[in-house]
Amino acid sequence: MVFGWGKKKQEPKEISSQQNKTITLGEIKEILSDEKTTKQKNVIQHTTPRFEEIQKEMNSIAKIISHLESDDLKVDDIDKTLKVLVVRSKSEIIDVISKESNKTLPRVSSYDDVLKASETASYVLKKIGDVLGKNSRIVHVFAKKYAQDLKNHLGNITESTKVVSHQINGVSSFASSADAINGNVDKISQLHNQIIEKKQHLVKLEEFQNECMDTIEQTGQKISSLQSSPEFSKHLEYKEKIKQAESDLIVINKEIDDEFSKISRPLGKYVYVTSLEKPQKQILESLIANHSETISSENRDSIVKVMESCMKGIISGSVSVKESEKSVDQITSLISSLDGFIARKDKVNSQINDLKKSLSNFDVSQLEDLEKRLDKAKFDKEDAASKISSLQSDVEKDRLLVEQLLSDIQNSLEKVIGVKYDIQIGQLDKT
Repeated sequence: MVFGWGKKKQEPKEISSQQNKTITLGEIKEILSDEKTTKQKNVIQHTTPRFEEIQKEMNSIAKIISHLESDDLKVDDIDKTLKVLVVRSKSEIIDVISKESNKTLPRVSSYDDVLKASETASYVLKKIGDVLGKNSRIVHVFAKKYAQDLKNHLGNITESTKVVSHQINGVSSFASSADAINGNVDKISQLHNQIIEKKQHLVKLEEFQNECMDTIEQTGQKISSLQSSPEFSKHLEYKEKIKQAESDLIVINKEIDDEFSKISRPLGKYVYVTSLEKPQKQILESLIANHSETISSENRDSIVKVMESCMKGIISGSVSVKESEKSVDQITSLISSLDGFIARKDKVNSQINDLKKSLSNFDVSQLEDLEKRLDKAKFDKEDAASKISSLQSDVEKDRLLVEQLLSDIQNSLEKVIGVKYDIQIGQLDKT
């Protein structure tokens, strides 16, 4: 661009000679706030004369434009078409630059004023630069005597605005770093609280785990005491006898089922032609479905009546079977064996009932309750151990994260302030 100018060399950052200062985590935000305030005050101090210079340059440009406005640029001596272009450019330049150069920059008494004044100065510079750049050829040919002065004044404004921008950028950069540091401070505080809460929870879990261990030991002793008592030995003996008796009953029932399977076909056919009354018919159906379960003292007479009726049906031919004589003999044999089966079943069932009554001499519910309590205590102990392990791992992860964040804060503080701090964070240092 024709109206261009060089860049000003950036000022080196000052580094504090203060080293290894000890502070607490809670002091960091205040230190950063104070540092930001100091930087803003320095910016106000350093930019105030720059804005005064920019205002003077704007006033000078306004005077130049005032002279340009009264200058006819000898356009009457040039081609009519070109004259129109020159007059139009001159008018545009005067309108824009007069408006912008006659602006008054805000008085700087606060950092917000610096931002407003900088924004105004940058806007003025852009508008003037744009209009001159757009009409550069016209200015350099027909207003050549104004071009260099305008360029010099705009160059001075540019240099000053660059210095101001550099100062503002320094504060903005510091503010961004401070926000990041403060964010890490907040994270450490949150992690600190989390670690304290988790450690308190760990204490409770460990106490609960110890209670479970005590319960396991005490309950185990009670169970051992019960299991070593004579009553429990008898209880086990009775249970074993019941188990044996039930095995004997299974054998008897199998024998009954085997015998009845021999006449299952005649009984099956008889059920469709029987004229038995409803109670006997129900016995017949039950007998067909489950022989051994139906055989009992209570059903003995009904069973005999049902089988005798079936036998008569075979003899009369109303129940059709291939070997009628054989079927009759089998039914006759089964009827004669019925009392023996019933007697054997009754004897075993009576034995089982007596043994079950003897079981009540030992309070098994007490043992069952103790065993349930023992199982629950073991489960709770393992569950607590798992939670303790998980929490300890979480605490260690949080502690390592705190150390990393603390290191990041120390490095960031040294970078933005120039001081290396040793940061103390209270109880967390003992974690």
